[in-house]
Amino acid sequence: MSIYVFGYGSLMNAGSLQRTLPGKKIMAKASLLGYRRKINAPVDGYLYLNIVPKKKWKVGGVIIKISEQDLEFLKQREIGYNCLDVSDRMTQKFDGRVFTFVAPNKEYPKFKIPWSYINTCLSTVSYDKRDLWLDETIIVNDIEYDIDQPVYSLVAK
Repeated sequence: MSIYVFGYGSLMNAGSLQRTLPGKKIMAKASLLGYRRKINAPVDGYLYLNIVPKKKWKVGGVIIKISEQDLEFLKQREIGYNCLDVSDRMTQKFDGRVFTFVAPNKEYPKFKIPWSYINTCLSTVSYDKRDLWLDETIIVNDIEYDIDQPVYSLVAK
């Protein structure tokens, strides 16, 4: 049985994907039902993209075919996120199990969001839909405009 990961943030960026999972390619665009994007996943003092349950919403992303070893690697990489089987929530059906990573829905008022990370995520969104992407993403915390010294190490090129 095949294994897939649903990427909804930096894994949608081809450069970021190659640095994370060398040799892997995006197979298809897809949507996950019953979730909404929210930037509230804490990593090293900053906040990154997460998804939170939200009826009647869907999150756009990509499907990447991975191995069991890749899945174990992602479980180690995605510190603070839970690996969930979302196969039955995908708008498309795949010949295997689809996993994604979801962090607890908590607030971290003192943490900022690195612009370098938002920019990496936005690099996968067409220019005419970037405002919509930002409007549909729950962003509560301040953004740190880290253009000169990017905080996010897999910054879009």
